[in-house]
Parts: sequence; C-alpha cells; structure tokens
Amino acid sequence: MVRMDIPEIEGFGHIDLTVTDGERSARWWREVMGFTQVAVTERDAWRTWHMAHPSGVIVSVMTHRHGASERFNERVVGLDHLALRVSDRATLEGWARHLDRLGVVHSGLLEQRGGPLIVLRDPDNIQLELWAPNLDFDQGLEDLRRSGA
Repeated sequence: MVRMDIPEIEGFGHIDLTVTDGERSARWWREVMGFTQVAVTERDAWRTWHMAHPSGVIVSVMTHRHGASERFNERVVGLDHLALRVSDRATLEGWARHLDRLGVVHSGLLEQRGGPLIVLRDPDNIQLELWAPNLDFDQGLEDLRRSGA
C-alpha cells in the first residue's frame, strides 16, 4: 500500500549525542571511527563538535552547560544504541582488528538474525554497533522501497 499522504524522507540526516567531555568524545570519533571534525558550534547553553564520515554519516557530540554528568544508560527513555552499517563480514573483521589495535573494548563478531555485528561503546558508554545486514534484510528493504510503502 502506497502512503501518498506522508511526505518523503530522503535518508538519515545526522545524530547529536550528548556527552560529558566534548573534546574527548570528538577525538574518539576521529581516532577510532575515522570521522573528520568539520566545525564546532557554541551557544550560551551548549557546545557541539560536528563530524562527518566519508560514507556521508554525520555525528555531532555536544555538551550542555547545565547537563547531567552521568554516563549513558540505554535502559532509560531515549537512545538505545546507534548502528552504523558496513558492507560485509570481511569489513567487520577489519573493524575488529582496528579496534583491537587501538585497545577499544568490543564484543567481537556476534551473529544476529539481521546479520553479524560488533558492539562497542564510546567514552560516555553510548552503545554503538557496526552491522553488516544479511541478504534477507537487504532484500526486504528493497522490496519495501519498490512497493512505495
């Protein structure tokens, strides 16, 4: 069923993550995840470090002048985790080696229904996944796109 009453979304825009130490988190996203810092924006109540990845993913980390200083907990209302897509298992294996070289704690390759993944956490304990969707997932997504649903 095509939903003509809902305007189109072209893709994912960006995500802003609240962190306790913006400099530390921006450095982690650059050094561990391969992002490039493209700007820093500051206002009275907050400061944001904007980063872009060659894949087109944009992640910003931000601090709030009167923010909480607790570590992230996915069991409270809000973000559970952020999954970044990779092309295949070989790429995931490359990520595992990269994370090992940097001493970043991670799950190793985990087999999940939607495809293999690696779970890791940023300096504020925000859970990230590197995920290689299986062919069934990709086919289902393609079928959905073609149907216009």
